[in-house]
Amino acid sequence: MRCVCRSFHSNLNVAFLLFLTCLVMSAYIPLHAWAGAHPKPGLHPLDENGRMRISRGDRCPVCAMKVAKHRPFVSAIQLDDKTTYYFCGTGCMIRSWLHPEIFLGVDKVDLRRPVVREYFTGHDIDARDAIWVAGSDVIGPMGSALVPLKDEVSLKVFKQRHGGKTTFRLKEMNDARWYTITGKKAGK
Repeated sequence: MRCVCRSFHSNLNVAFLLFLTCLVMSAYIPLHAWAGAHPKPGLHPLDENGRMRISRGDRCPVCAMKVAKHRPFVSAIQLDDKTTYYFCGTGCMIRSWLHPEIFLGVDKVDLRRPVVREYFTGHDIDARDAIWVAGSDVIGPMGSALVPLKDEVSLKVFKQRHGGKTTFRLKEMNDARWYTITGKKAGK
């Protein structure tokens, strides 16, 4: 009887270690990489005016969160063929903009348009036109939010209300800047 129990506990320990390994790895590897497949795009592409059309089943290609649950922070990337990926928050979108080959399974040349929700109005705007704020007291689905604003007036009001350590434009974002702002690597 003793051998059976020891063997059972040994197998249980191995199973638990495998579970922990999978849990830890899932924090560093995009969900679609486990299956060796690319993530699914959103059910509906952006409309003709560049507005997002989120469906209840759309999932973030970076973290697999349901996008519809985070409407104030949702964002999108549209490809040249109009395929659209929706993201739970701006951080996941920016990481995909920097490394689409990792998170979307496409080349950078295939990216057409990044879209975000402007913080004050809630209107969808081109992320390349936004003024971004990092290090404010605004919390998004993945923690401290990277907040898109439409202009300098909005930036001034936002910083008075919420603070902010860094401002940037999307064209200024790269791996080094991402690491400085977040303390994490963008491509993982």
